[in-house]
Amino acid sequence: MSAGLVVALVDPGTLVARDVRAVLSERALPVKTLHLFHTSGGGSGFLSRDEDEAAYVAPLEPDSLETCQVAFLCGARAAAARFLSGRTDRRCLVLDLSGLTEGGDFATVDAPLPAGDVFLLHDPTALVLARCLRALAPLGEVRHAAAVVDRPCSELGKDALDELFQQAISLASFRSLPKKTLHGQLAFNVLQPPDSAEFERRVRADVARLLGGGPPLSVLSSRAGVFHGHLVRLVVSLTEAAPPAAALLGALTSSAEPFSSASGSGQGPVECAGRDDVLVLRAESEGTELRLALAFDHLRGPGAVEAVRLAERAVAERGLLAEA
Repeated sequence: MSAGLVVALVDPGTLVARDVRAVLSERALPVKTLHLFHTSGGGSGFLSRDEDEAAYVAPLEPDSLETCQVAFLCGARAAAARFLSGRTDRRCLVLDLSGLTEGGDFATVDAPLPAGDVFLLHDPTALVLARCLRALAPLGEVRHAAAVVDRPCSELGKDALDELFQQAISLASFRSLPKKTLHGQLAFNVLQPPDSAEFERRVRADVARLLGGGPPLSVLSSRAGVFHGHLVRLVVSLTEAAPPAAALLGALTSSAEPFSSASGSGQGPVECAGRDDVLVLRAESEGTELRLALAFDHLRGPGAVEAVRLAERAVAERGLLAEA
């Protein structure tokens, strides 16, 4: 097919870039050419394996996106910030998946798109919480919500996943544990990482932005010794008596939001890996409280899928395909 977009994927070796690549192949965004760039420094490119073929990954320079219509930044926040501050061309639509909070406009598929050329994605946990609270709004006025979040090792990238695996092997064989990346024993353990307060503030701020304020929200997080999949336990306190659990589950699964019932199935975060929807593992009500347990793949639904859907909308609304 001759018609199509020139798309850039920055830092294609990251976990989220892998999922962006997969979602691009699954959905309708017409990609004619895919350019690969890296932000690892050094000023030179390298060959990488790409779908069983060698692919050249070029260094990301200020003018690298001049021939592209859409770009996905999938590396570290600091590298993304440096590039955006020095880029020389503003015609390419840039979608940031690094977690930046400045340098662009926050965007979500649930609202009108901003007019700028840089879209910032909300934190995946915040996006799931906001969509959950929005779906529950018809059940009653919310006095307060509290979320406990287990963050997986995959948030830290491939090196952390490899080290967690090696820790598990070392424990089984009574050897000393590698701690270069995780800075502690995460295997069969739960840690309180130094960025916990920053993460919790970001989630609260993003939920408030997504809901236009919303109810008071408390967030408490930790790093769980699991490879992949977030687990969120959410208690929503209403001003009046809570409806039955069936109404709670129905409000989620019948909404426009991507929630699927797995209540009573005995499943956990592992089962959400590779899925675009959010698994509702528990849905109960008691007194004025709604109690939920949710599991989701932060790299897929609220990550790569959200980014590609934003790109699809922007391409259609701005006529970018006609310009390609």
